[in-house]
Amino acid sequence: MTDELAKIDIHDHKALGQLVADYATGTKPWPETLAALKSELAGIATVPDHLKALQVIQPSEEVLLLRLPPRRMIEQSLENYSTGDGATGPYPLPGFYDDGDTLSNSDFLLHRVADYTIAVCT
Repeated sequence: MTDELAKIDIHDHKALGQLVADYATGTKPWPETLAALKSELAGIATVPDHLKALQVIQPSEEVLLLRLPPRRMIEQSLENYSTGDGATGPYPLPGFYDDGDTLSNSDFLLHRVADYTIAVCT
């Protein structure tokens, strides 16, 4: 395969989770461009240069949104983690999962919102 695609690097899961919650609840309007999102993510997350556009989707309670990972990313991940020999190390999870017992329920929720909003196949 070709070079591996970079993922969004989250520096502050709680802040990103709160931002997403604000977008979802209408407390804050979501950005209309990738440049606007990058500006709002300053200090919270780094968006890789290969991303060129933004698509925001908010389904209703009656719609199942089946979000598929980009084909190239899932192919890279399957290749990286299908060897079974441990050469790639353990599957990477954000560090806050280890802190689940020390975070308040609301903080853990915001961390999870950030993770599942941005996560793609690692």
